[in-house]
Amino acid sequence: MSYEPTKLERKAIYADLKSEFIYMAIPFMLLIGVRLYIGRWQDIILSPDWSLASCLIFGQITSKVSKAVANSSVKTSQQYFGLYTAKRFLFVVIAVAFYFGMLAKPTMGLGYTQIILFFIASYFHFSDGFTTSLLQKGCGK
Repeated sequence: MSYEPTKLERKAIYADLKSEFIYMAIPFMLLIGVRLYIGRWQDIILSPDWSLASCLIFGQITSKVSKAVANSSVKTSQQYFGLYTAKRFLFVVIAVAFYFGMLAKPTMGLGYTQIILFFIASYFHFSDGFTTSLLQKGCGK
């Protein structure tokens, strides 16, 4: 069974994903504003909160996709789904490792890398979120 959403449905799905993301991004906009007001711009880079947010985003999308697959009538390969889950869980572990690294010995290099990881998590929020919506809307039981 193949489900192709209309242009309007795609826009609605991305609007939902954007609204979820805005609520996740609000604390970081506040973090950036406060750090700029109080201290130096480097404090934004050296904040371990970026890694913590990445961990939360990766965990959330893994959970959402897992529930969508469990509730859908789409036949999935256990190996492919297992590989997907393992890769997303690896990203959770990497984000936690960066979090601990930033708590123990923060460096600008680690700081920039954790921000890149946050943008990767943000990308997967949208790509995996779109897939989750397709599974829920087009292929549900």
